[in-house]
Amino acid sequence: MADMLDYLDWRGDIPFSADPFNEVDSLILSEVAYVDFAGIVPGPDDSFGSEAMPLNAVPVVSVPDAVRRYWELHTEAEIQSSNTLYKMAPYVLDKLCSGARFGEMYLGGYVNKVSSEKNEQMAAITYFLSDGTAFTAFRGTDDTLVGWKEDFTFSFMKETAGQKSAAEYLDRMFGTREEPHSSAAGKGGFTDLGADYPIRVGGHSKGGNFAVFAAAFCAPETRKRIVQVYSNDGPGLLEEITKTDAYREILPRVHSVVPEESLFGILLDSGYYHKVIKSSQKGLWQHDALSWQIKRNHFEEAEKISEGSLMLKKTIETWVYGMTPEQRRETVDIIFTILEDTGFENVSEFASEHFKSIGELARAYSELSGEEKRIFHETGLRLLKSGASSIAEELQDQITKQIEKMQHGGLIG
Repeated sequence: MADMLDYLDWRGDIPFSADPFNEVDSLILSEVAYVDFAGIVPGPDDSFGSEAMPLNAVPVVSVPDAVRRYWELHTEAEIQSSNTLYKMAPYVLDKLCSGARFGEMYLGGYVNKVSSEKNEQMAAITYFLSDGTAFTAFRGTDDTLVGWKEDFTFSFMKETAGQKSAAEYLDRMFGTREEPHSSAAGKGGFTDLGADYPIRVGGHSKGGNFAVFAAAFCAPETRKRIVQVYSNDGPGLLEEITKTDAYREILPRVHSVVPEESLFGILLDSGYYHKVIKSSQKGLWQHDALSWQIKRNHFEEAEKISEGSLMLKKTIETWVYGMTPEQRRETVDIIFTILEDTGFENVSEFASEHFKSIGELARAYSELSGEEKRIFHETGLRLLKSGASSIAEELQDQITKQIEKMQHGGLIG
């Protein structure tokens, strides 16, 4: 079974002129967006030293320079000690140097915004490809509790701080610049973002959600230049958003991929078709993009979303939509009040220290007010009832199907 690393070994030397940009290329660039490019790739408002940059231009670095700078700042031991799903992203970056497909690409516009006050985690990078197009990749949920909390706010907010920043990012990168750049950054080059530069947008997980939202709600002049949007197992949006004219305009350009045991990518509303693909992992671990199976220049398709994933989706959505938006907000605030009071800032750190985590959770829960505990208990009961309801519906559906099958076969009248 082949993954994106195999793809780069086998097809990384095939230029876009021989094989145009495809869904696997989108996933690769979305995975590389997880790399920490701080001090490596300049931001959209950086310049080189004291020189003012021309209008409509952003500073960039080449792929070889980005790889070299990364390993000057980071070690393999640091990467191997990580417990995140995206720990292998730096090795994917390494592979980009191996051939003509990505070796001549430039990177620019790196931003990484994390704010506990705004419940915001938004990171993005833009790649300038040899086929004359740009690909903006939004990073998925990182390891911070802030990032995870923003994911939960999708259930009650029409627009999160991260989604808004993602749309603004596209306009900052591809809109008309009124002033030259003035801040300092390392030396490199710049790329001209003329109005004829076609744009692709994508991301994995929450990054896919940001890509769709940003493409729909950036400025009209930016939106018209977007040729494709890639959501790689990214969750949907609230129905109020998917019914808007701006969202419906971008819908035909969205390409969504989800593994057969997906949960994240089938949550909430989307309105677009999901291509279901195979993974070498099981259950929720299929969210790991490096497990997605590839054949030549496309993903290996699966027959359908698994029954278990659909039942879990039904359970979660019955639970969520059984509450008012205000109740959802209160529930998320209480859950993350408990998590934040443990003293842990990262999910992987919390998960790796089991015994300490349990003790800190108990302590944080004991410090909740009586009203907060009541809401927490009621939320838990709603979840249990939603699960029981979904199981009952699934059993009833299966029994009905079996009866219909037996009737069709003449086994019963």
